[in-house]
Amino acid sequence: MKRAANKAERLLQIEQLLLAHPEGLTQAELARRLGVDRSTILRNLADAPKHIYEEPDGRLKIDRRADLINVRLNLHEALAVHLAARLLATRMDRQNRHAAAALRKLGHAIERWAARLSQHVLQAADVMDDAARRDDPVYLSVLECLTEAWANERKVRIWHQPETGEEVLEYLLSPYFIEPYAIGQTTHIIGKARLLEGRGWSVEKMRTFKIERIRRAELTTEAYRIPDDFDPRIYLADAWGIWTSEKDPVEVTLRFSSRVARRVQESRWHRSERTEPQPDGSLVWRAKIAEPKEMLPWIRGWGADVEVLAPPWLRKTLEAEVKKMAKVYGVDSGSAPITRFFAHRRDNEDREYWQPLIDHLRNTAEMAREFGKDANVADLAYIAGLLHDLGKYSKEFQKRLEGGPRVDHSTAGARELLSLFKGTPYELFARLLTYPILGHHAGLPDYGNETDLEGSTVCARLKKQVPDYNAYKSELHLTNLPFPNHIHIRPLEGHLGFSLSFLVRMVYSSLVDADFQETETYMQGAKPRGIHTSMSALLERFLAYIGRFDNPADEINRKRSETLKTCLERAVEKPGFFKLTVPTGGGKTLSSMGFALKHAAEHGLRRIIYVIPFTTVIEQNAGVFKDIFGEDHVLEHHSNFDWESKDDDRTNSSVEKLKLAAENWDIPIVVTTNVQFFESLFANQPSRCRKLHNIARSVIIFDEAQMLPREYMRPAMAAVWELVTNYGASAVFCTATQPPLERFLPKGTEIRELAPNPPDLFNFYKRVEVKHAGTLTDEQLVKQMNDHEQVLCIVNTRRHASGLFTGLQGEGNYHLSTLMCPAHRRAKLGEIKDRLSKGKPCRVVATTVMEAGIDLDFPVGYRALTGLDSINQAAGRVNREMKRDISTLFVFEPDSEFARRMPAYVQQSAEVARMVLRDHSAAPISVDAIKSYFEQLYNLHNQRAFDYKQIMEFFSEDGRFNFKRVADVFRIIETPNVTVIVPYDDKALSWVEDLKNTDYPFSVLRKLQPYTVSIFKSEFDRLASKGVIVTINDLYHVLNPNDVQAYYDRDRGLLIPDSDGGDGLFF
Repeated sequence: MKRAANKAERLLQIEQLLLAHPEGLTQAELARRLGVDRSTILRNLADAPKHIYEEPDGRLKIDRRADLINVRLNLHEALAVHLAARLLATRMDRQNRHAAAALRKLGHAIERWAARLSQHVLQAADVMDDAARRDDPVYLSVLECLTEAWANERKVRIWHQPETGEEVLEYLLSPYFIEPYAIGQTTHIIGKARLLEGRGWSVEKMRTFKIERIRRAELTTEAYRIPDDFDPRIYLADAWGIWTSEKDPVEVTLRFSSRVARRVQESRWHRSERTEPQPDGSLVWRAKIAEPKEMLPWIRGWGADVEVLAPPWLRKTLEAEVKKMAKVYGVDSGSAPITRFFAHRRDNEDREYWQPLIDHLRNTAEMAREFGKDANVADLAYIAGLLHDLGKYSKEFQKRLEGGPRVDHSTAGARELLSLFKGTPYELFARLLTYPILGHHAGLPDYGNETDLEGSTVCARLKKQVPDYNAYKSELHLTNLPFPNHIHIRPLEGHLGFSLSFLVRMVYSSLVDADFQETETYMQGAKPRGIHTSMSALLERFLAYIGRFDNPADEINRKRSETLKTCLERAVEKPGFFKLTVPTGGGKTLSSMGFALKHAAEHGLRRIIYVIPFTTVIEQNAGVFKDIFGEDHVLEHHSNFDWESKDDDRTNSSVEKLKLAAENWDIPIVVTTNVQFFESLFANQPSRCRKLHNIARSVIIFDEAQMLPREYMRPAMAAVWELVTNYGASAVFCTATQPPLERFLPKGTEIRELAPNPPDLFNFYKRVEVKHAGTLTDEQLVKQMNDHEQVLCIVNTRRHASGLFTGLQGEGNYHLSTLMCPAHRRAKLGEIKDRLSKGKPCRVVATTVMEAGIDLDFPVGYRALTGLDSINQAAGRVNREMKRDISTLFVFEPDSEFARRMPAYVQQSAEVARMVLRDHSAAPISVDAIKSYFEQLYNLHNQRAFDYKQIMEFFSEDGRFNFKRVADVFRIIETPNVTVIVPYDDKALSWVEDLKNTDYPFSVLRKLQPYTVSIFKSEFDRLASKGVIVTINDLYHVLNPNDVQAYYDRDRGLLIPDSDGGDGLFF
């Protein structure tokens, strides 16, 4: 054994000898083995630890139990000790007697149970103090000092020599952690340090020092404290090894050849890594790394079997190294470079930073696969993603990136897919996938006719001459695509074509959302998407919120709580169709939300989509949900600023920025309208279809279900059936006037009732007597309203409401209609609520904007004759809180110059309501009366009336689909609407100025939404003809601030110039 340099080292050697000789050694034997005098041994033993003791016969022994924690290891745990010992022995190149002593103790501790493993652990200990290893007393001294500083939380002064330069720098260090590092067989210390600069210390910051570069260390008496929240696992989580960064980690993308792909997958190299096996056998590997430069030695070690794809600067670094190596080895590197193909470029950037096409295809395919999982179309979405931009392999498209003419790059992928799989078992899949691939920019196309030679149909596109794209074969192998074995859908009875077309829509949605997001990431950097609070956590918030209203004092709130409790109990039932039939004011908003949250949490559903007929109600309900869950969990989405439908070149327009940031409903709670929801389901444009895959595995609540679009009821309910049956959703139809929706679903479909005994609920909530008041002229109606201090009157048109308002007398008169912007209406509603609560005069004349979701309580009401469902909604604003015994709602037939001829379906609804009011005069607002109303109303029509555009016939079973034609004709609101921004106050005026000057208008538009009015196109034309409309960027129409006073009335809202045309309903 090597002669020790000092007493401390000799005491360790004595321990080592006594551990190796459990029978004991005399002082003479120790002296002989250590090459010293016996007197030296005697002096050293005076400072020996207590576990070294002398037997009566003079032999020295070591108590093996004294310093050891009593740990019992089984054989497999002992193997872990062996492996740790081997790692320590083979990954540290310096002598370390402390490590050797620790290993010896462990070796002896497991000797009895695992003799062979004990032997190897002891051999590892011998390696740690083997004379053949580097003897570095400075390193060991520094390590001892740092260990003591770390253990006792005392600051230490260190003198560190950087890798480059001769100057040794002095630091005052507070050690937080000591970490070994396999690369270079080194050890590092992490902590907060100050650099000595001149006569003072620099600002303290986190640093990492390689201990082998520390030339000296001195312990100080100054204490410090390691923060409780410091966790080295978190601190080093993004590091490749030891390097950290204050910046966000960088995504590194590598491609490994098929030769080493399996070997790469055998190890997990980093906690964030993701691997994507490719059809050609290669492997795309991704990870987010704090300092990618630290990976260079590892990347180099794979040689030509790895290619850096991203980030560009790391690829460039490796390219430069390869060129240097070529010179070192005398290899000619002047041969022509391999042709590279690109998908996108950022403005004013060199070619080396353009996005490689193969990266875009693979990234999009993987993202589409992920998006398609909930809709069960993952493999088909992957294939569509891999082929969607195949045409970009043409020389013509590559020249397009350099400013050349536009070129069709979408047709190639569809054509190649059909060519490869025609006549195979996968031909049907290939035919279905032609639609999303062809339409990923222009929109889902119509199939067309086999005779089509030109145009946008599938038939015409597949005959089109396109540039040669065969260069794809140098990067992609398409012979082993992951087609499913069969189509995983249950077809709608009698409408297989519709079901197949819906499957195509889900693939298309997954593809275009992936394409948008992948492009967005390259163009603008990654966005914070997809990270949301779980449904279980949102349910907890909801339960905490309603917990504040436990033990309600009044009877009506007790009944609401009972309904909510029942809905929560029923939420464990299997997903499917549900209905919640609750009288107006019965608390269906919170009850339905409670059911949806618990149902989603129980069954792993991803989001809740609350579909409402009116944008006005969205404001109120979304406000309630934001109060409960927070604004970052709730999205309002309706048709204002619907730039998604713009037909433009996505790669070159001012709308591009809006499209890249478009909502895709990737959020826990969406509040939207019937128009937005159903028109999206039947749309064909990419931006409107992005959200569809996020509707899969959702709970969809249809508030005021009686307002589902009657003329589109068959296709609308067919779409809901598809979502529930084939895409994992649940549907809840909420209303006080429940229509018989079963007649629009396949025979035998069950819609389960959630409400506890609806007839009893209607009896309990009976608070209004509905009386037919006969025909009333405007003069008679105004006189009766003036006789009441507080009264509500709802009529069928804006023109009628405006005319009646002018006849009201006294104070407290209000008009409400959709010609008032939401901010204006909200202010007026606030005044109305205040006057009602204080008993002040308050007479309100309104359109249907007052019928749903408005929480007001009038003592008496008037309603122009209309459908029974609307009459019931009006009754819900009278005696809402049951503070009076019975109030009255008078239903009248208007005799007015302002009430012109109504559309046929409104007249039919009114006629049926008249009969039901007569036949059920004792209880016209009851389950029986409502059932009778809908049966009579629906029996007036044949089946064609519920699909009057014949949408269901546009999708044939042989795969000939007409997506574009359906999108063109499926319009819940037939008359095109135009949104006008009204600078109603100073804030709106300021934001209008911002809109004129910003390159990123989306956030400004969101602020301006409460200052918008939607009007018919004909009404907009009449306003524009007066020269009072200013259009910004050819997109956004603003009422000229100079004309606001003349064309926006503080009581009635936007003033439309008169015309000779008829008056229409506006919801």
